[in-house]
Amino acid sequence: MFRKIEICCIFFAVCVGLIASVPEDRYEEYHCNDDYEDESFYGEDGLPTFRPMIIAHRGASGMYPEHTALAYRKAAEQGADMIECDLALTKDLEFVCLHEPWIGQTTNVADFEEYADRKTTYLMNDDDPNANWNDKGEITDWFSIDFTLQELKQFRKIQSLNYRDPRYDLQEEIVTLKELDSIVKEMSFEQERTIGIYVELKHPFAINTILQERGIEETFESLALEALSDLGYNDSTSPCYLQSFEPTVLEELKNKTEMKMIFLTGRNLTETEWERIYQIEVYGVGVNKYTLIALGEKDDIGRGSYKTKITDFIEKAHSIGWKVHAYTFRNEYVNLYWDYGQDPYSELKEFLDLGLDGYFTDFPVTVRRFLHYENRLCSSSSNDKNSQENN
Repeated sequence: MFRKIEICCIFFAVCVGLIASVPEDRYEEYHCNDDYEDESFYGEDGLPTFRPMIIAHRGASGMYPEHTALAYRKAAEQGADMIECDLALTKDLEFVCLHEPWIGQTTNVADFEEYADRKTTYLMNDDDPNANWNDKGEITDWFSIDFTLQELKQFRKIQSLNYRDPRYDLQEEIVTLKELDSIVKEMSFEQERTIGIYVELKHPFAINTILQERGIEETFESLALEALSDLGYNDSTSPCYLQSFEPTVLEELKNKTEMKMIFLTGRNLTETEWERIYQIEVYGVGVNKYTLIALGEKDDIGRGSYKTKITDFIEKAHSIGWKVHAYTFRNEYVNLYWDYGQDPYSELKEFLDLGLDGYFTDFPVTVRRFLHYENRLCSSSSNDKNSQENN
């Protein structure tokens, strides 16, 4: 009797040991044995064209503090095709990845008394007084452009949303563009696939105004192109997209780079404004999913929102040759219409059926699992599915 119990205990201990030895996150079941050179399924930049791309919005930011090495590595492990970096400049003209060029909400800078006097106010509007492309107005905070890179590296990132996991607060530092590039290339080599970077030129007019006031002749966008070129991103075959809410900066870059450019907008535009974007010859548009595609309205008590209409925006954009990437896909019920039954898969499915070309998501593993469930993740499985449907 005791011998049986002893054997059972040993067996249990071995099993627990094996389980404990397995890394926290395992996504091998979603690995694709694809031919990444097959132009029928992958573009010249190595990124998938046969299904919507998984774009890690600020990394795997739903699970980890945004724009950190941890969030970027986890995004790659979770199968992101591209990882987003919102570019911000430091005082010594190095590029770091921050959602906004002010850092009070996402770091512990406020805990450093020696930097209290660097809290200041800047006007963070675009160059167009007649249209709000991405105006933020006057912002009072600590700005990356007032700190050297060495100073910024002292601060630690925190989860900016109070309904998300706080376990990783104050563990990760601010990441540079160079560090993101190293992570992406390392993970691409390890996984034997291409992982791209999706770079936003953040508030270029406002930052250029500050640079000019400091007597710096280079512009935000010229510095960005130089930095990206130094990392090997310089043409249409580069797995790098440039995105911006401000059309002026995209017009400026039109004849200076062959990299794919994406125009971002959270509002519908006038016909004249859309014509202006068309003339820039962008590769595609990144749009707010709930203001241009799936429209909705608040419920009577303001607890959430209902879906009211699906527009033909994606169809129209495709008709003129644009790709459509939509932001931002999040798992929490507060970020979903009631119509989706608090189920992110239901929302992902609707946008898949509408023909979306890319999901900006805080939870890349959710989108990857969804595409796996839909038999759309890998080119081989998609090809098999199409063959079955045609038989």
